[in-house]
Amino acid sequence: MGRDDPTMRLFVAVYPPESVRGAMLEALRRFDLPPHRTVPPEQVHLTLQFIGDRDPGELPAIIESVRRSASGIDAFTLTPERLITLPQQGRPRLIAVETDAPPGLLELQRRLASRLARSPRARPGDRFRPHLTICRFQREARARRIDDRVELPTFDVSLIRVMRSVLSPQGAKHTEVASVRLGSSG
Repeated sequence: MGRDDPTMRLFVAVYPPESVRGAMLEALRRFDLPPHRTVPPEQVHLTLQFIGDRDPGELPAIIESVRRSASGIDAFTLTPERLITLPQQGRPRLIAVETDAPPGLLELQRRLASRLARSPRARPGDRFRPHLTICRFQREARARRIDDRVELPTFDVSLIRVMRSVLSPQGAKHTEVASVRLGSSG
């Protein structure tokens, strides 16, 4: 989409509390990393569903779909489990904190994908892997694979957010356009 394109790049995400985001970023200190860019603390999140570029006129229907997806799903707790590099195949491009996958998270993500995904997954067998990106390697970086257990604070998820992402050479800027409480009726 061009610079003058009136569409909005949207996604649905979970944002941990500030203290948990700080602990996640602090966990990077244990590694001697090649050239990289740490994700700004305010942007550390778990993407539940990437929606993509949409017309602003679609926003009310998108928010309603997110509300309906969250309806009847109670708040749950996420437990950070590992620091990993992704993608799993090929050259690592980022480090993420992988979390557990409680049933509420999986059901919420399934519902969001069912309502908001524009096309089916490209590869059979792909599955949702809950993770929060905490750093991205520079293109030329030669990063080693990481898959380490980690002890970080758990955090409760009672709110999901519809976010707008604006890309620029300095990185993405995320802005909340709506939030939805879990457990509320549609």
